[in-house]
Amino acid sequence: MAAKYKTFTFNAAGAPSESSLAAPTGLQAALADGSQEAVGGPPSESPVFQSDEMAARYYAKQLLVSAKDSELTDVIAPEDTSTTPGLVLTRAEELPAAGARSVHFEQQARGIPVFGTNAVVELEAYSRRLNSFDAVLTNSPDVSPVATLSAAQALDSIRAFSGATLEAVEVEAPVLCYFATQDGGDWHLTFHFKSVPGAPRETVDALSEGHGHGIGPSPREHFLMFDYLVDAHSGEIVYYFSSQPFLDIPVLCQGDDDIGIQRDFHGRTNGNGFEMVDPLRNIETFDHSLNDITSPPTATPIDSAATDFMSSNPAGVSAHFHATLVFDFFNNVLKRNGIDGKGMRLISMVNCTYSQHSPPPVWKNAVWWNKRMWYGQTQNSTGQFESYARHLDVIAHELSHGVTETTSNLVYRDESGALNESFSDIFGILVKNWYPDEPKPLRNWNWELGSGLGNGGLPLRDMENPARTGDPDHWSQRRHIGTPFDNGGVHINSNIHNKAAYNLFNSQDANGDPLLQPGETGLLYYLTLTRLSRMATFRDCRRTLRSAALTYFRGDPAKSADVQAAINSAYASVGIV
Repeated sequence: MAAKYKTFTFNAAGAPSESSLAAPTGLQAALADGSQEAVGGPPSESPVFQSDEMAARYYAKQLLVSAKDSELTDVIAPEDTSTTPGLVLTRAEELPAAGARSVHFEQQARGIPVFGTNAVVELEAYSRRLNSFDAVLTNSPDVSPVATLSAAQALDSIRAFSGATLEAVEVEAPVLCYFATQDGGDWHLTFHFKSVPGAPRETVDALSEGHGHGIGPSPREHFLMFDYLVDAHSGEIVYYFSSQPFLDIPVLCQGDDDIGIQRDFHGRTNGNGFEMVDPLRNIETFDHSLNDITSPPTATPIDSAATDFMSSNPAGVSAHFHATLVFDFFNNVLKRNGIDGKGMRLISMVNCTYSQHSPPPVWKNAVWWNKRMWYGQTQNSTGQFESYARHLDVIAHELSHGVTETTSNLVYRDESGALNESFSDIFGILVKNWYPDEPKPLRNWNWELGSGLGNGGLPLRDMENPARTGDPDHWSQRRHIGTPFDNGGVHINSNIHNKAAYNLFNSQDANGDPLLQPGETGLLYYLTLTRLSRMATFRDCRRTLRSAALTYFRGDPAKSADVQAAINSAYASVGIV
């Protein structure tokens, strides 16, 4: 039996035109009066929803039952009015900017997860009332849940496919999951191997022609890590994708950055002086001393005998200061606590080299790798180093890959991979134009990512005019989908979605004024990113963006209608309908 992926959407504020679900009578009553008792019984009973998960499961159950889809029987267990056995909880996220929480589930069949499925229930933070429901679910796989091959035999298939010499100790034990391509492919029971240090041969061959970031090779291109899905009955490689994008008192410090501007930043005392460690934001900056990025990192942050770091480490000042700006944008504007939403350490390594790319001391790149930032440098005509840490938009782009990695974790291939890159571009451009004026008027924005870093002095990408860098700006022009080239054109086709985002940023109301403030548009894209499934398409993104906007503007019906129309227009103009 072929897979049948289906999308389900509901929004309590008034479902978008794509909505496939309508609230049944009992749920409509509960949403109307806002009481838990309206759902579960008279006021004398105990509260119905004792947890977010309980509330989310109830709403998902009611909505999916209302769909009357016989192929969802295993998900919703119609004989039980309160459970959804076919959904397993994967994570819950706080969404402070929206006054909400999102509860995320994955579909499972016979106790085995179904890859690429998800169901997201967004609840009001305190009342646990339903805001919205978005899901990608499928019919039940018709493949035996019992593997006939061992994990060791499946690993042999990866060795043969990639040509890599893989020791069992190098590879994490796989998990079983069902998989089918979303275009109606056949079901497979697969071993999912994560972060395998061996690339498919065709990917290695394609690297020499890859579009990439447009700067230069990075460690992600040589220390290749791939996820593999191996049929647990036949040993066939059915799918693969890249695995990669204490209480202290802060001390105010100063120093000249890489372009000679004095910056103020937070450091801390280390007993003998001061070091580039911001205890408020958990940001630490190290000097790799022109060593190769494969060398063990130094254990001591950049330090100084006084709070004035003067001109002793301009690259370090740029990296530390710019990391602060990126953190502040996500924290203050999008209400996200650090890259992972949990305040993880943000580590920057400056003055790095990478001999597999070019002889030291030059390395033309900046990259998020192994959960930290690595900055290379060029050398100008006078022999002075110019660090890539000076480029705020490139830094924000790379750090945004860390945000994607810890939210939707979009598969880095084809359309989902292009979305992965596009979201990084969107946040890179936002941060670039947010400072120092927080933000400057849209008419004065620079829509170039990596100005001057592309071929012939062009930018890496241009959201306003993708064709300027030879990239597509319409769905009909997408390239390399399903090929190993640039992981299916992730850096190329991302420009189609970039253009749609540019259109939305610049949408106007009836008076010719900006319909949305930049921070509002950025927040809508952030809320969308947190709700996408791993293999989301451009159309999935448009649908989820509409739902996020509907929830966010639920208190202003007129504005909500205008924003829905603006999203429709922004995406239709690039062929995403």
